[in-house]
Amino acid sequence: MEGEIAKSRHFFNVMVPAGFHNHLNLPSSFCNKLKEEKSKRAILKSRIGKWKIDVCRNSEGLICFENGWPQFVNDHCLSIGDFVVFEHTGDFHFNVSVFDHTACEKEFPVEPKNERQENNTPNPHFVLTMKPSFAQKKPGVHIPVEFVRSVNLSQKSRLTLMDPQGREWPVKLRLQTKGRLRARMYSGWHDFYVSNELKNGDVCVFELNSTSPRCTTALFNVQISRATV
Repeated sequence: MEGEIAKSRHFFNVMVPAGFHNHLNLPSSFCNKLKEEKSKRAILKSRIGKWKIDVCRNSEGLICFENGWPQFVNDHCLSIGDFVVFEHTGDFHFNVSVFDHTACEKEFPVEPKNERQENNTPNPHFVLTMKPSFAQKKPGVHIPVEFVRSVNLSQKSRLTLMDPQGREWPVKLRLQTKGRLRARMYSGWHDFYVSNELKNGDVCVFELNSTSPRCTTALFNVQISRATV
């Protein structure tokens, strides 16, 4: 039994209206395989940090995530229709991936201030995971609207992306302010993408340089984490 428990297992949960913000019941088939497990703590690890989650069993014997789960929900901006894929690696440690209703991996506007987070960028920043559409010259790459609002990016008309080699790439910012706010990087983004040899699955952290004196241009320092093959 112990050897079986140590094996990796995958399952997913869809976020539905029935109170997922406060707790999460794990699938019954998964719970049945861990009847002998008595752990009271789970560790969830996503690409933006780690979370300690209190574990209990309800009256039906289902394993539940409770204290700590609401923080995970908040940090990952989970909403109805999102789904979370869990990989159990043993001892109630889980690798977690988050997808939105389009079935694409979710992009996070600002990484949470998690005490175990490896990337400790002090300035406002957002994170994008590269996907095939980002390699195209059009229609451009959308910037999370929560970030645009939080730093008042709508007051800028251009961006400058400084890559890890210190090279600066001018990028035009296109804003849609009528109706639903949207912002995207277009002219100049493709040159940055190609020159930095970005590929599907790579993760870019765009850190706003708040000390930059440029009035109409926002300067971002960009960190790149390559996808593992």
